[in-house]
Amino acid sequence: MAWFTNIIVQLNAFVWGVPMMLLIVGISIYFTIKLKFFQRHLHRAIKLSLKESRSAGVISSFGALVVALAAMVGTGNIVGVAAAVSTGGPGAIFWMMLCAFFAMATKYAEAVLAVKYREQNAKGEYVGGPMYVLKNGLNFKKWAIVFAAATALMGFADALIQTNSLAAIYHSVFNAPAGLTTGFLILLTAAVILGGVKKIAAVCKYLVPVMAILYMVLCLIIIILHFEKIPWAIVCIFKSAFSGTAIVGGAIGITLREAVRYGVARGVLSNEAGSGSGAIAAAAAQTPNSVRQGLVSATTVFWDTLVLCLLSGVTVVIAGDWQSGTLFGAELAQNAFASLPAGSYLLVASLSLFAFSTLVGWSYYTAKSVEFFVGDNVEKWVYVAWLCVMCIGGFLQPKLVWELADTAIAVMCIPNILSLWLLRTEVFSETRTYLASELRLARK
Repeated sequence: MAWFTNIIVQLNAFVWGVPMMLLIVGISIYFTIKLKFFQRHLHRAIKLSLKESRSAGVISSFGALVVALAAMVGTGNIVGVAAAVSTGGPGAIFWMMLCAFFAMATKYAEAVLAVKYREQNAKGEYVGGPMYVLKNGLNFKKWAIVFAAATALMGFADALIQTNSLAAIYHSVFNAPAGLTTGFLILLTAAVILGGVKKIAAVCKYLVPVMAILYMVLCLIIIILHFEKIPWAIVCIFKSAFSGTAIVGGAIGITLREAVRYGVARGVLSNEAGSGSGAIAAAAAQTPNSVRQGLVSATTVFWDTLVLCLLSGVTVVIAGDWQSGTLFGAELAQNAFASLPAGSYLLVASLSLFAFSTLVGWSYYTAKSVEFFVGDNVEKWVYVAWLCVMCIGGFLQPKLVWELADTAIAVMCIPNILSLWLLRTEVFSETRTYLASELRLARK
């Protein structure tokens, strides 16, 4: 199996190279410019996300927002950001934030098209996402199936990844057997996802804000405890962003290219802008028009990357251990939390909540993707299969699974970005029709 893993590694090194980064960032910059920097309406979009709507849909607009956030906010917001700093230096944080700023435009466009081209299934539920955009908007049925299959692959891989990650963490900290951790996690997940999207949204409505606020508070406490280092950290991030070199000691060999590469890559993989997965949740929202849900969906990038990832990055930089050049990823995150009483346990609690939310959110994406090319009324069976896959997650070597997940995301990005480009005039038309009225509503 090692030979197969090596092939996938080499494939990912190619597909996630400069061309893919330019494609994803380029489409974000394009929509930002053509939409006249709609990011300036972010505060109104946040207000809209809290307003109730009784329009057609399965779950509330806020419910769609928290389901999307649940899938986005995962262990990568903690460990992944620390890994970006260790390999790309503090400057990676700057490029991550810049990428996220433009990525809000991509998220907006994905949600607008998802709502515009959604349809009702046999149960009367609204379903959508890039596969329906490709089918209904462009009549690209083969590309739609490719996207749905890649999303399903990504989903099942994620079930393995999150289960494996938590089993490893609990074994390391508490010496808990993998079987015990896995079994308990399966019971919790089953209690939520077998209730369908309404149950998932109901749980995420409380889970996502609680876990986000908990982690934000912990990071802010660490930053306050090292208050005297804040000016140094800010200078370090900006200087490293354009020089690539560390200001003080260690971390030698980090170039400007690496700072940009790891910052952009971490931003893309964190907020999922370009992959189109979040649009699947947006399509289920009770929203009177596509633009309102587009504005609400754009806020997911703000919360996921411009808030949570930024706090993670600043916390790691202030802790200073990245300068050793010998600590990476999880080790950096653990050392950053070491300044807190019971810091290791608090970090485990945050990682547990983040991983669980990702499992819940991605189970829905997987079910809707499988339904697209298999047929309606298989949602419960997909959830059962999801739980079965989780059974083996705690006992696997995760490298191949991680690599397959990266490949699946790349495959998702290509048809999704193709649809965004070919239907860009639809996004602009919907925006001209509804944006002004939605912004007036947000002011009330």
